[in-house]
Amino acid sequence: LYIWAGPHHLHYTALPDWAQTLGMVFSIMLWMPSWGGMINGLMTLSGAWDKIRTDPIIRMMVMAVAFYGMSTFEGPMMSIKSVNSLSHYTDWTIGHVHSGALGWVGMISFGAIYYMVPKLWNRQR
Repeated sequence: LYIWAGPHHLHYTALPDWAQTLGMVFSIMLWMPSWGGMINGLMTLSGAWDKIRTDPIIRMMVMAVAFYGMSTFEGPMMSIKSVNSLSHYTDWTIGHVHSGALGWVGMISFGAIYYMVPKLWNRQR
């Protein structure tokens, strides 16, 4: 499904209007499932929020989920053509892409690596 949401980054370009509109529709459709996943990730910590102070892996995971929520809110909002007419060719679009790539993907990857490396070499953290 997400592949059809990608054209929301290409409004007001040479991309055909039908593809831009399709990208807008799919971006808006994916907002609720994305936020369902984000809320599920945060609710996983119910009753264990004190561990965020002591466990760096949980800290990275929470930061990743927060960036995921931010970028999956901005994506559908920026896919609306009237909003995109204000934000297109600004640093907001660049920030949206980087919050998803570096915030979500980067932090979830570092958290997973930080968890896996001691397990691979049978070491305590």
